[in-house]
Amino acid sequence: MKRLLVFCLALGLGASQAGVPPREKLIDGLFDRLRQAEDAETAAQVRAMIGAIWSHSGSPTADLLMTRAESALRAAKGEVAVKLLEKIVLLYPEWGQAWRRRAQSAVATGDTEGAVLDLGKALSVEPRDFLAMRQLSELLREAAKKREALDLLRRAAEIDPQDPELAHDVEELSREVDGRGI
Repeated sequence: MKRLLVFCLALGLGASQAGVPPREKLIDGLFDRLRQAEDAETAAQVRAMIGAIWSHSGSPTADLLMTRAESALRAAKGEVAVKLLEKIVLLYPEWGQAWRRRAQSAVATGDTEGAVLDLGKALSVEPRDFLAMRQLSELLREAAKKREALDLLRRAAEIDPQDPELAHDVEELSREVDGRGI
């Protein structure tokens, strides 16, 4: 967390600028840093910082409900998790993490269609959510919508060009969709 604070101060994100909330300014700065990361290790650190920010809604109530939903998921209590996540997205619809977690819960309970819808909502809340893009891409790939899946992976790779697993997935799916080059 200390590294995050030092990083934020180095970016000049200690104060709000012209109506942009500090959290949004921080996220914007981290996405810029992620795109410009010179190596995979730096990118992984920035990715972790983004994930840490995304994991907090700004509401202690939402964060508590999410903690309980995640505990329920780990304990294989899918129905409890689903109910908690439904409450979270109802009360905090602008929290993209909640939509993404609900999508994961939907996949775990076999509701692929619901997961696709929730991931779409997560991306409407945070269009740069590279994790939602990857999850949605996987579901589209399984549904034989490989072109759409590849488009999402390529968008994610533009945001996070240093992720070696993502680069591998893009290359592999590109071969399936576009064929091999001459």
